[in-house]
Amino acid sequence: MSASRRWRAEGAPTEDSVRPHVLWLPPPEVIDYFGEVREVLAPYEDLVAPIADEDLHWTIQGAMSHDYADERVGPRQLKDAADALRTELADQEPFTLDIGPVALSRSAVLTRIWPHDVPADPPLHLNLRTRAGLSNAGLVLPEAAEAYFPHMSAAYGKVDTHYLAQMDRADSLASALLRRARHHVSTRVDSVWLVMETQHPDRHTYTFERIQEVSLGRRANRS
Repeated sequence: MSASRRWRAEGAPTEDSVRPHVLWLPPPEVIDYFGEVREVLAPYEDLVAPIADEDLHWTIQGAMSHDYADERVGPRQLKDAADALRTELADQEPFTLDIGPVALSRSAVLTRIWPHDVPADPPLHLNLRTRAGLSNAGLVLPEAAEAYFPHMSAAYGKVDTHYLAQMDRADSLASALLRRARHHVSTRVDSVWLVMETQHPDRHTYTFERIQEVSLGRRANRS
C-alpha cells in the first residue's frame, strides 16, 4: 500500500478509494487452502497483513471511479456494466483452475493461478472479455499490462523490507512458504462478481460490496 499504489490522492474525496471491479470469489475448498497458508503467515504479521476469508478474491479487472462522461460510477453505470458483462461472458464457458503454490512478492504474499489441463488460456480470455464488457458500458479502465498475471493474494505487505532487520524477516518468511506452502488446489470457475471495492491503506487490505453475480456461458445466462 505504498503511496504509488494508493487510489486516492492526498486531499481527494474518500469516494475515490472506491472503484468498480470484477472479481472471482473463491469457494470453500479455496478458502480452506488460504486458511492453511494463514497459519504459515501468523508469525510474520509484523511484515504482512493476512486477508480475511470474506475478502479473498481474484481480480479479473478493475475500473476507475469515474466513467467516460466523468460521472462517478453509481447504480446506473453498474447496471449497464452488469448487462454488458452478461453479453460478453455468454461465450466464456466455465473452466477449471489450479491455484498455488504460494510465494512472497515485493508487495504481497500471492498464489499464481494456472489453467488446468487446458491448451488455451481461459483466465486471459476471461480478462479480455471482461475488459470489453466494462468498456462497452462506458467505464474507464487502467491501461492493460503487457502480460496478464492472474493471481490471488494471501496477504499484503505492511512495511518496507529494504532495511537489514526486515530483510532477514522477509527471507525467513520466504523460506517458510517454500517449506510449508508448496501445494496447490484445483477449483471450478463458473461465475464472476461485479463489486464496488474499497482500498484501505491504513489497514493494508481491500474490502468489497457485491453488486451482481454474472454466470459464465450462454446456457447459464439464459437460465
